[in-house]
Amino acid sequence: MAISAIRFRGVSRHFGDVHAVESVDLERLDLSWAINVRAHALVARSVIPHLRAAGGGALLFTASNSGVIVEPSTLAYNTTKAALVAMTRQIALDYAPERIRVNVLCPGWVDTPFNSPAWGQMGGRDGFLARMPELVPIWRVADAEEIGRLAAFLLSDAAGYITGQAIVADGGETLRSGASR
Repeated sequence: MAISAIRFRGVSRHFGDVHAVESVDLERLDLSWAINVRAHALVARSVIPHLRAAGGGALLFTASNSGVIVEPSTLAYNTTKAALVAMTRQIALDYAPERIRVNVLCPGWVDTPFNSPAWGQMGGRDGFLARMPELVPIWRVADAEEIGRLAAFLLSDAAGYITGQAIVADGGETLRSGASR
């Protein structure tokens, strides 16, 4: 699958599904639904019986801050991430009486190889980081460890009263998007 790019507030974001509805590749759209929605439903179907048998527990999905904003020409990616957010809320509501909590983590830019194609278009990682002040109010990308700590918290008993939530960890990027839902 070829990787395409879009412009988001002057920054290229790379997804494999960058097309408007009239030209979206339907196979790519189906693949996005399979990966970003159906796969998570299958995980939930597999895990929930074990959580029920244990008397409750927590399930955490990972979406993206793209699941709570809209951006130009990201039909398959953004709509499937938004569907995962909606599915999380529905599953959380359905299973809350059984003490099963379900949340979704929606990170923004994280310093991982996933972002290498986008960064390459801006002169590499350093070129991208130089543009942080115009993109992310906190002026930096997250590191994988801090997202991991947030995930660990959401799965822990310390988050025992949090369910059905889309937790956005993006340094405030969605505040500047102008397209928040």
